[in-house]
Amino acid sequence: MILLDNFVFELQSVGGVSKYWAKNIERLDRAALDITFLEGPDVKNNAFRRDLTFTQPVITERGTVTVRRVRGPQVVSDVFHSSYYRVSKNSKFNIVTIHDFMNEKFPSSFRDPILARIKKRACRHADRIVVVSECTRKDLLRHYPDVDPGIVEVIYNGADEEFFPEPISEPFNVMGERIVPFRYFLYVGTRGYCKNFPYVLSILAKAWSKGLEYRLVIVGGGPLSSRELASAAALGLPPTTFLQISGIDNATLRRLYSNTSALLIPSIYEGFGLPALEAARCGALVLASRGSALDEIIGETDYAFDLNAKNEIPRVLSLGFDNANAEAERARLLKRSDMFSWDRSVKRLIEIYDELGH
Repeated sequence: MILLDNFVFELQSVGGVSKYWAKNIERLDRAALDITFLEGPDVKNNAFRRDLTFTQPVITERGTVTVRRVRGPQVVSDVFHSSYYRVSKNSKFNIVTIHDFMNEKFPSSFRDPILARIKKRACRHADRIVVVSECTRKDLLRHYPDVDPGIVEVIYNGADEEFFPEPISEPFNVMGERIVPFRYFLYVGTRGYCKNFPYVLSILAKAWSKGLEYRLVIVGGGPLSSRELASAAALGLPPTTFLQISGIDNATLRRLYSNTSALLIPSIYEGFGLPALEAARCGALVLASRGSALDEIIGETDYAFDLNAKNEIPRVLSLGFDNANAEAERARLLKRSDMFSWDRSVKRLIEIYDELGH
């Protein structure tokens, strides 16, 4: 029996890791496999889990999250695949998925070293380690040199089927706000240190100085802080520059991706970078940074920032957003996005389960 551990749904209400796990298990549930799901009593607090209905058996664990983390699963299985770094002593084989090394590379709170230790333990007990990018694979082998490289495999994320080009020629409304196509930049997600939001503000300010007085539509991440607003003001960007929205569905996000001048994602570090893939799947221009897993999504392009180089923002902006260069880049990214598929990812996961005896 293959035991799939839905533990992450109790740790997040939303989030990239829980989205990844939901996209995989909804497909695994339909596969011709002997699968059982293991989860705690509070999983329905997760938005992705609420949308799932399983055909395979579900076992509910008792006890708090902390107790179950320390104790480990009590269900006997042949293969145990955890969504978030748990280890089963009652399984013949353990599989763990690793998304990034943010905790190790950029610790910012007391939780980071704790999570790093939990991750390290999971990797040391794993019979197979799945990573979501070549960047993450290299980080893993650098941080855990005692791990056998032969058990580490890259299986990329995919993009939801709801993401595809939806160009609109007329202004459209999002949550009561009027959006003019190709007259705004887009930013999606949180704004922690690694997301490099100050660089986003610099891109916007330089664009304004060149006459591109586009708004920045920000999806998720909460309201701009007083520090962020002060930084924007210092760059000459008034509060009306920013439109913040949250709680939108994929159809609305698809329209925003499809009609933006560019998605801005100049991250210092990404283990994958799902917004970049989603935007590319919608035919959008993606202005990303070099040097992390984003390279694997966007490939070789002039429309990328070397964060260590001078005058990168003027160089990229000079390439243009409404010309042949931009249209060719959008077409290239759309074609490249076909490399990434949830169905292909799950197909490979099933092959791994088979290789371990199923």
